[in-house]
Amino acid sequence: MYRNLLSGCNAILDDEKYFKLSGNNVGGNASFYSTNPVTSLPNIKFQKRKKFEPKLMIWMAMFSKGVSDVYIHRGKQTVLQTTYLKECINKGLLPFIEKYHHNGNYLFWPDLASAHYSNLVKERLHEKSVPLVARQDNPPNVPQARSIETVWALLERKVYENNWEAKPFGCISSTDQAEGKRI
Repeated sequence: MYRNLLSGCNAILDDEKYFKLSGNNVGGNASFYSTNPVTSLPNIKFQKRKKFEPKLMIWMAMFSKGVSDVYIHRGKQTVLQTTYLKECINKGLLPFIEKYHHNGNYLFWPDLASAHYSNLVKERLHEKSVPLVARQDNPPNVPQARSIETVWALLERKVYENNWEAKPFGCISSTDQAEGKRI
């Protein structure tokens, strides 16, 4: 991977970010402080948390000269390989590559999520001659090398500023909830 990047090959990064809809991942919403816990209201002290709470997954691909269409998916768990293949690879990544990389001088660098290296996805990428960073060559936990992680950090800061919390159906329409949405 290192040699490819040094030779002028463009790295196409793809990634997804999950945003909880409850707002409890915001520092100000996750806990409270009181000088007298006895006088604190029970609904403040004892907030229930769902095991699999609703969240939005936002996916995109990017490289130095452009960003793909963004795909938004609402669910309670991570995106399955079939959804990743259909929505992110087939409808997002491949058209993005056709638009910007018809010269073939690129390397697809996903993160290490299971769906990214599923057999279905690898077969489709091979079929379309998309060079993929091999899983064993893909370094874990290097956000400083993956500029897309900076984009997510900035977006997360903006989304959750002022202790934002989603209201029911406040983010996307009920029709879009079942299938996901591309913007």
